[in-house]
Amino acid sequence: MTESDLGFLGLMRRAKALAVGAEDAYDAARMGDARLLLTAADASKNTRDGLQNALGDREIPLIRLDETKARLGEALGIRECAAMAVLDTGFALSLCRRLGKEEIAEALNARLEREKKRKEKKLRKKEPQPPTGAVKGGAHARTAAKPAAVRRRSSGTSGAGRATRKNTRVTGRRGN
Repeated sequence: MTESDLGFLGLMRRAKALAVGAEDAYDAARMGDARLLLTAADASKNTRDGLQNALGDREIPLIRLDETKARLGEALGIRECAAMAVLDTGFALSLCRRLGKEEIAEALNARLEREKKRKEKKLRKKEPQPPTGAVKGGAHARTAAKPAAVRRRSSGTSGAGRATRKNTRVTGRRGN
């Protein structure tokens, strides 16, 4: 790993796109938030096995980096780091391309496209729809778009049929 790749890991941490530490990486993998898992070259067998177990049947790639825990920790601004999880698909894709992991990059690229389509579909659902049943022009067009409760209130009565609420003044004395 080059110095710029280590700097890129630091950038991801500052962007909060990285879960640092074995426990946080396990949790991210179990919750389905992880897009890519990374381990140090000198990470213990228990750490690697724990990450494998956390993956379960999810299709999250696991990459063993050629850096030590101390060097990864230095890049992230902590003492040591044996494992981490990348939480953002775009960052994971960029990191894989930097590391030359093209097979994993292709899978992440496909995932990124699916996420973009899902986001576009969600935005289309939120767009306001034109009112249904509205008649163009005339008096009916103004009242057809209003709900029935609003039409009743604006029917011309000046509140004669409605109950009025008595204005009461609240003071600090009892019995009022």
